[in-house]
Amino acid sequence: MKRIFLIMSILLTTALVSQAQQGLKINQIFGGRYVSDPSVTETMLSGEQRFLRSHKLTTFATFKGDAKTYTSIIQPLVLADGAHAKGRNVRYREGKLQYAFFVLPSIESDGKKINRYLYYLNNEGTKRPSVMVIYFDGRITPDGASSLIKQLAK
Repeated sequence: MKRIFLIMSILLTTALVSQAQQGLKINQIFGGRYVSDPSVTETMLSGEQRFLRSHKLTTFATFKGDAKTYTSIIQPLVLADGAHAKGRNVRYREGKLQYAFFVLPSIESDGKKINRYLYYLNNEGTKRPSVMVIYFDGRITPDGASSLIKQLAK
């Protein structure tokens, strides 16, 4: 019975997160596709979570994996979604995307405007090279989103 509940919870969470990411290329990396790789960490939050409420978020999803393996997969997806962004802050190093923060077009959900954001970081020059993607949405403003990213980077 616990196993069925766990499976149903995972499916519901995945459905809610993918609904928010509807139409985004990065949706391909979420949902447990790469969980068999021990270098991958994936987190998805939705619903009535304290963290979400405190930041005016509806959805929060992260993906972190080995840079050597995942940069070539994730970078094109992030750039494709970022091509439609309303705002952007992007840095390249040696021809590779190193950092990106995109303000994506808003969507309507239940008559409410939902702001969407995409953050990408490639840490190839560190001891443990990794690539990270953070997607989040909600009533959070662009300034609030930038502050949240700065808090998470600490």
